[in-house]
Amino acid sequence: MQTAPASSPETAASRWSWHESWLNLPAPEEAGHERRTHGVTVLRDGRIVVFHQSVPAVLIYSREGELLAKWGRYPGAHGLTRVMRGGEEALWLTDETLAVAELADLSGRVLARLERPDHPVYREKKFIPTWVAEEAEDGRPVRLWLADGYGSHLVHAYDGEGRYEFSLSGGGAGEFNCPHGIAVDPRPGRAGRLLVADRGNRRVQEFDRAGNYLGCWGADFLHSPDGFDFRGEHCVIAELLGRVTVVDGRNRLVEYLGEQKNATELPGWPNVEPALVRPGFFNSPHAAAWGQRGEVHVVEWIKGGRVTRLEPES
Repeated sequence: MQTAPASSPETAASRWSWHESWLNLPAPEEAGHERRTHGVTVLRDGRIVVFHQSVPAVLIYSREGELLAKWGRYPGAHGLTRVMRGGEEALWLTDETLAVAELADLSGRVLARLERPDHPVYREKKFIPTWVAEEAEDGRPVRLWLADGYGSHLVHAYDGEGRYEFSLSGGGAGEFNCPHGIAVDPRPGRAGRLLVADRGNRRVQEFDRAGNYLGCWGADFLHSPDGFDFRGEHCVIAELLGRVTVVDGRNRLVEYLGEQKNATELPGWPNVEPALVRPGFFNSPHAAAWGQRGEVHVVEWIKGGRVTRLEPES
């Protein structure tokens, strides 16, 4: 285990300890996969789920880093979203290689799938789903959202049963440029808003359930937002170009974590030599998730994968 400061000194509101090597990714069962770590979430009982480009792709760990379960053939593993279905936790999984978006239970049984919509954009562009978000009421899904961040640059809306309804190409801030990650905001005063990590435009756009544009934020302090996770009033945002960002309940910058300002200038980025992957600095964060004790788990877009835990210091 390695420990180092993880806060950017310019904006740090607190101190964090940095932990690597607290879990191991298993050897792939099939050759030829890059094992990039693309998704992470924390279950209600504290178990950590990692989604990576390998077979098996879904890895479930204890809080201490013991591998408890592994399943799923998703060689292009990308977005991971935890939801509740019938009182039980389930996972929305997107695969950019297979072009699928599936809901699976924690044993790997597929419960539902979102199909590519019949949209004219697909006469010319590919369908490459990157993330799913779900809005629920009384334990039932009422709106499903699917981001096609790498193909059409659209976000598709489905009803609670998975029937396609309409698509978003952007809002009043302009058209999306890689709407990479999406989430339905659960925070007080903002609940139900769809957040779109408009990564290529270095900002976040917001919409209501009907697809009406509500505004945008982050253009003054974000450079590459990938996706979101929430704890209380705070939101953590993985940023691909070398940092993790925390914002408050009014979407104001709280702090940057593990910021490496020259990350993309490193030779071969993101697949840099091991000596250039340094404790205390992120290389290519792709997703981040809060833990039960306020810790932050971060996975990175790098061959072989990288999973880091940041723990707040009292």
